[in-house]
Amino acid sequence: MKITKEIIADLEKALDTRKKDGTPIWEDGDEIEVCVAGTFVADKFITILNRTKNPFKGSIARSNNERPS
Repeated sequence: MKITKEIIADLEKALDTRKKDGTPIWEDGDEIEVCVAGTFVADKFITILNRTKNPFKGSIARSNNERPS
């Protein structure tokens, strides 16, 4: 499969996600890793990991009653 300009444009649209306040989640220049996964030949999917945001810090704080491991 060839990656055409149309596919790249579709990916750019799909990755243009924003937070509730309108700020972008994916920034131009973020370091990404592209992986292909799936069990069967005709059953593949692509994952895109944003390594710039690694380690990920969630927006929901953990409760204080959790015990450290």
